[in-house]
Amino acid sequence: MFETLGNLGDFVGGIGVIVTVAYLAYQVRQNTNATKSASYQAVVASVSDWSREIGLDKEAVRVLQAGAEDLATLSKEERGQFNLLVVSAVRNFENIHHQYETGAISAGTWEGWSRRIRSFMHQPGVKTWWAHYRGAYSTKFLDFIGIEDGRDPAERQMDGPFVGAFFDEASTAKK
Repeated sequence: MFETLGNLGDFVGGIGVIVTVAYLAYQVRQNTNATKSASYQAVVASVSDWSREIGLDKEAVRVLQAGAEDLATLSKEERGQFNLLVVSAVRNFENIHHQYETGAISAGTWEGWSRRIRSFMHQPGVKTWWAHYRGAYSTKFLDFIGIEDGRDPAERQMDGPFVGAFFDEASTAKK
């Protein structure tokens, strides 16, 4: 009888271990999902903050728009400002790409981001900037951008430039 009770105790203990392991696996999954969500929210907040700051500064908008179209049209000081604006944007983009590569951003969400990033990166002035600063970025991000890989940039661009289309429409509406 004691042997039967001992076996029953072992059986119940084994069930307890299985339930505990299943619960821990569930908790790890929940924590992973929460971490991914927090990572994505941080990315969105960073890009939103950058966009808001630029949008509130008419001169920064002008410099970014003009530089994206033709970097040569900017003065030395404006090129310095353009450099800082683009470094900030491209670091955000590299982070978004990294979040996608590590699985924190879903393929569906990444699809929109990737088009937006490539559109920005394939503007003439940004491409000129990229030629000078591309060495500061990860190999995977360089491969994703693919500016120097012989592919036609128009294949990846959205219908309009990242910066400018909205402002062009707004300025046309004012006239």
